Amino acid sequence: MDLSRIRRFLMPDAAVENGRFREELRQLCHVGLLVIGGTEIIVAVFVFVAQLITDVLTLDQPAETKILVYRRGVQALLVVGVGLLTMVIARTRLGRTRPALLLCLSAWLSSAVLMISSLVLTPHASDEYISVHVVTMMLVAITAAPLRPLHTFLLGLAIWISYLGAFIAGKVWNILDLTAWDSPHLAFVFMLTLLSTGLAAVLYGQRIMSYSAQQESVRIAQDLAAAQVRALLSENAISVGKLAAALTHELNTPLGALKSSVDTMVVLAAKQCMAPPEAQPRLVTMQDELRRSVNDCMERLKKVIARLQRFIDLDHTERQPTDLNELLGDVAILLKPSLKESVSLNFDLHPLPQLTCRPQQLTTVFSSLLSNAIEAVDGNGRVLVSTEKIDSMVRVKIQDNGHGMEPTELETIFDPGFKVTAGRVSTGNWSLFGSRQIIFEHGGEIQISSVPGKGTTVDVLLPL
Repeated sequence: MDLSRIRRFLMPDAAVENGRFREELRQLCHVGLLVIGGTEIIVAVFVFVAQLITDVLTLDQPAETKILVYRRGVQALLVVGVGLLTMVIARTRLGRTRPALLLCLSAWLSSAVLMISSLVLTPHASDEYISVHVVTMMLVAITAAPLRPLHTFLLGLAIWISYLGAFIAGKVWNILDLTAWDSPHLAFVFMLTLLSTGLAAVLYGQRIMSYSAQQESVRIAQDLAAAQVRALLSENAISVGKLAAALTHELNTPLGALKSSVDTMVVLAAKQCMAPPEAQPRLVTMQDELRRSVNDCMERLKKVIARLQRFIDLDHTERQPTDLNELLGDVAILLKPSLKESVSLNFDLHPLPQLTCRPQQLTTVFSSLLSNAIEAVDGNGRVLVSTEKIDSMVRVKIQDNGHGMEPTELETIFDPGFKVTAGRVSTGNWSLFGSRQIIFEHGGEIQISSVPGKGTTVDVLLPL
């Protein structure tokens, strides 16, 4: 006999049972503990009512019926007491930390109490309702809580031993009516134990596979999200490089003016010390003009730096109010170095309210969309960027009169993949895939329509 196979059957591989899985099982068992307590109460009441109806219909002597009903009522109260105690313990710290053990103990205790009370109070009555109680407890235990097969087997074995002990004790003490207590019920309870153990193994295995599949799905989603972030970061790094080239003039001009102004102020300060009184007003006026020039240069540099900051820290999670028109203007500066001489980039920007968003991510999106539009234009082309407010949405439309796309290409325009270009493998549509994900995360929509030979239109809708 292969004992290892039996062990794996009764105790599934613990390697998959990490901390989260055990915590999930503990929570489910805690719910199952409450369910088993409620089931004990409901079954006890149901069995009492069913037995009451049966006794009234089958027994002819009122006195005998009254005594039997009283004793069955005591049985029901004892089982109800076990159920109430179970539900009380389930709300304690012990019930939350060891719910599986308490569940098995409660199911066994209610069955044992019913067997002992039946042996003492109603030894001449049928034991069919004991079997009903045992079957209900076993099935509820394995369905309401994720019991291991071993725990299920031990629970069923404990109930069977208690049942067997009640038979033996009743026979030894000569109080058991074997015409009422059916000995084949012992075989039935034992077979029920084996069947419940098999069902528990199947259910427990399904829980393990479901949890493993869920964890694998989470891992794949995290890997995909990480790959998307890496791709967007890579694109953002390229954008920052382009921006640095585009902003060279923007930085050099104010820096040159600033240096000239500071040098002139130093020279004027030296002259002012030795200048006659009649020349002092003219020198002060010149210094005031130089100070204004310095302040203007500093403000221009601040704007350039702020514009540059919008292109960095792509993974920044803080949302902030942003002027979308200004953001599109920054993107236009970014694309100036790559803009073809024969291509005109026009803007039709309407006043927009502040949009709460992640500006770094939207900058990457619009930079990618505009780059695609510029690359799609051949010859004397035109790219038009327009904005408008529609109800509670902001609409950004990017139109070009380029070569357009075929319907088959348009169907898979957002699907990431790889393609072969000039004998080299390159990524395809990853920028559009990432852009759509960012728009979706902002609660917006992106739609692309295209006509071969006439151009492409991209509509981006973002909620205010």
